[in-house]
Amino acid sequence: MDMQSPPAYVQMVQAETPPEEPVEPAPVEVNVWKYIPESASSVTMIVTLSPPTGQAVIYAAGHENDGTLFKGPRSIDEVRLSGPMIYVKLYGATSFNIQYTNYRVRE
Repeated sequence: MDMQSPPAYVQMVQAETPPEEPVEPAPVEVNVWKYIPESASSVTMIVTLSPPTGQAVIYAAGHENDGTLFKGPRSIDEVRLSGPMIYVKLYGATSFNIQYTNYRVRE
């Protein structure tokens, strides 16, 4: 009579590691005063994103928490200004193009 050992049951357990936080994209700095007057308090822009499934958040210094969301492939909205620079954070997009259509002047 052949004696066989009982089948072995092996359970593999992965070490519990917390899920990684998504990496926040680095903002791209854009000087808007090349295209609109320094007295502008906001600017309306058309943003084209590539690939078209991407998104972008555009904000001015001091307005990091209330930026304007642009969804690809092409969208239009207004961005408040607080100086010559705006910042563009790309989410799922690899490139962007901005057309400035209108602006408001401080009163």
